[in-house]
Amino acid sequence: MKSHIARLAALTILGFVGCEADAADAHVFDQQDGLEVREVFLRQAAAATAHDLQAFEGVLATPSAGRPDPVTFVARAYQFWGKPALIDHFKETFKGVWKFEPDTEQIKVVPLTADVAEIYAPTQITVGSSEATAKTSPFLVYEIAIRCPEGWRIASIVPIAAK
Repeated sequence: MKSHIARLAALTILGFVGCEADAADAHVFDQQDGLEVREVFLRQAAAATAHDLQAFEGVLATPSAGRPDPVTFVARAYQFWGKPALIDHFKETFKGVWKFEPDTEQIKVVPLTADVAEIYAPTQITVGSSEATAKTSPFLVYEIAIRCPEGWRIASIVPIAAK
């Protein structure tokens, strides 16, 4: 799994993802960028907990024409490569109980470049086919956000069990 994470980070950092800004528009990652990255992550959490597939899809990066799809979700039991595969997965997941509740006081945003940032968030994730069978577990959620023409979007999601 470490090699997958390293590969994802390397591809993202190198701008391979396809949402990179024009070189003429390049700037330094600033405090406003940090707030926007945090905000897109919180919109993702709210959309997932509400089972709002349209809002969830809206926070994910969309590839530029002719570029690879940057969206990935890698967990111990899952590997989804591309936005359509991830959305199909959550269409099924959202039929049951799914809650994504980050500790908002502990969210960390770490800029890697002007257009790429890491997000770390201790998060409680509740999963089950019904409320009676749902279980809540702690995770450290690691994500990569990239600057796209429509703003900051999530490119990769890696939930790591914290127990």
